[in-house]
Amino acid sequence: MSDSFKKTLTIEHNSLKYIINTHDAFDLSIPNNFTGNDPTFYDSQQSTNIPFSSSQFIGDIKQGGSCNVPVISLNIHCNGTHTECEGHINDSGLSVIDVCPWGFIPAYIISVDTECGNNTNEFYHVSIEKDFVITKKSLEGKIDNSPIALIIRTNPNEASKKLRNYDKNTAPFFTHQAIDYITSKGIKHLLVDLPSIDRADDGGHLENHKRFFKYGKTISELLFIDNALKDGFGFLNIQIPNWSLDAAPSRPIFYKV
Repeated sequence: MSDSFKKTLTIEHNSLKYIINTHDAFDLSIPNNFTGNDPTFYDSQQSTNIPFSSSQFIGDIKQGGSCNVPVISLNIHCNGTHTECEGHINDSGLSVIDVCPWGFIPAYIISVDTECGNNTNEFYHVSIEKDFVITKKSLEGKIDNSPIALIIRTNPNEASKKLRNYDKNTAPFFTHQAIDYITSKGIKHLLVDLPSIDRADDGGHLENHKRFFKYGKTISELLFIDNALKDGFGFLNIQIPNWSLDAAPSRPIFYKV
């Protein structure tokens, strides 16, 4: 793209002005390729893409149709990057479009190491002795500039996260103290490169979700945050379709300052 088409925006936050280049952005989502290589969780089937067909029409040019008309099957929570709201864990009927922010919001990216549950005094409501967890201790001192969105990258940060089967590769999750610490910092939008902020089998309590949604607005899961993007402050745009559901596929875009 020609330099003449580059666009910059000036955003004011905490009485400071920041300049972002809208063409210098990082896509934090995992693509849904519909080829059988999407990440999966909770024994979910892979997302699928089949042509629409009727008695007089086939929506596939390769099969002689006049145009392509794909019909997709997708488990929003288990097949890729998604953003969810409190409606995921209660009967409020709240939709993610009601609370997902428009425009650019102040955000901070941090990288954290996980810790064996045996080695921490922090707690979770079921046993974590054999699990790896993100602790409050690992987060302390890393969040700066009063963001309302926090993006967490877990180490090691491997490209295999883009297609990982989390039923065969158990994911780390947060201790309760870690979630309480995040909300105490004023975070309203939490984004993680994990399939869930809770343990996959936690007895159905989803306690971390409940703790966060007392104060927070959205949780985005199954991101991939490339190592080329360093920790630090910037602005975030969470893109979702206008779906009246508890969650929607999402494309978080991060802009450095």
